[in-house]
Amino acid sequence: MRLKQVATLGAALVAAALGCRCPSRCCVPATPHVACNFADTTGEDQPPNLSDLTPDCNAQECNLQELPSPGETYQLLTASDAQCRAAANATIANLVVLEEHWAGVVIECDSKIVQQNVCLQRDLLELHAADVRNKAAASALEAFYQLAGLEARKHYLELATLETTRTRERIDKFTDQGLPVDGLDRDETDARLTELQHQRLQLDFARVQLNGQLQKLLGCPISEETFFWPQVDWTPNLEPLNAESELAAGLPNRFDIRGLELVLCNLEKSTIRVARGVLGVADATLGSVEPTEGIVHRLRCIKCNDHELDVRCRQLSMLHADTEQLATAEIKGAVYQIVMQQQRVALARTAVETRRKNVDALLARRDANDTPIFEISAARGRLYDAEADLVQQVAALKSAEVGLKRTQAALAAECGFEPKLCCEGCCNGHCMRCQAPTCKTCELPCKCENCRK
Repeated sequence: MRLKQVATLGAALVAAALGCRCPSRCCVPATPHVACNFADTTGEDQPPNLSDLTPDCNAQECNLQELPSPGETYQLLTASDAQCRAAANATIANLVVLEEHWAGVVIECDSKIVQQNVCLQRDLLELHAADVRNKAAASALEAFYQLAGLEARKHYLELATLETTRTRERIDKFTDQGLPVDGLDRDETDARLTELQHQRLQLDFARVQLNGQLQKLLGCPISEETFFWPQVDWTPNLEPLNAESELAAGLPNRFDIRGLELVLCNLEKSTIRVARGVLGVADATLGSVEPTEGIVHRLRCIKCNDHELDVRCRQLSMLHADTEQLATAEIKGAVYQIVMQQQRVALARTAVETRRKNVDALLARRDANDTPIFEISAARGRLYDAEADLVQQVAALKSAEVGLKRTQAALAAECGFEPKLCCEGCCNGHCMRCQAPTCKTCELPCKCENCRK
């Protein structure tokens, strides 16, 4: 028997001595590196002559590819559809729902301490899912109103393009007949037309982008052949807002504040891991210091083990106050964004009225005063620009209203996605029972009897 033990020990020593050699021979491989050696040059005095390098599509067939454009029909989309479909189809939120399901399984089968941790974590997951749905609904509505504004502005862009084209044709006709053109410059008119054509191309590209964004958010197949038609109530809401009232309505619903309050109210020694995780979201260094595992370490720090609760309570309390300040600034900022946009809508409306009166006045005295057609055409162009700007400002006002609801955590709730929490409403955790005294020269005694001084 002793001989067998000696043989086993000998085999172990031989294996340790010979062992498995390190495949890399204990060296670190070199990483790729390219030396910074470039040829010298004096540069070129003249830029490239791109007009010669680029084919003339007016003189020859370029066969340029067209951007995708809608056919005869669109898919009708309302604001509520965009909002609630995006909230329901938010992929990350639905993944979090599955995580909640697994948390529920663990809660049912594990120990009480594990249940306390996972119940709190499950509530935080529920808040996070609602937050993701709220943001998805906001993104969909913002894209919805941007697309609506784009489709409406397209009409005025086409009118402006048509008017400018007619002006250029009239200039050419008058010039051919030797008639005066009242100081109009054909080059300026042509440059204006080119700028309008550039705007139309940018508009067509933005339409493809916004439709693709909406398709993704609404859970629809991505297709450049399918286009939405936003059905919008264009009446702008110019009623004044009360920043304090909006703050009072939105602050209690904020998911970030509710999450911190959950942990603050329910923090115990058994749920300290959850607190570390929440703090780590705010900053990677927070919650990173944990007691070393092992019976020896626990015995050495037996008098300090409970102190982490006091530290985490103080950190969570400070983070809660900071988050509340940031949320206050965000909600009030959204309110004043609406206030500014309301004023811009009013200014744009005044500009439209002024331009329209000018066109009407020119038309009224066209025959009596022999008003040049070019002056009327220019006035119409300015009117179309003002009309397009009014559309843009109203669409921006609608988007600003969406932004306020997003900061108030109201969009997901309007679609029925209200977080259902188990631990909310119960606020008797360690942080609520006892606060450790602040280490100062003239510190006040802790009022809680359970606190050690």
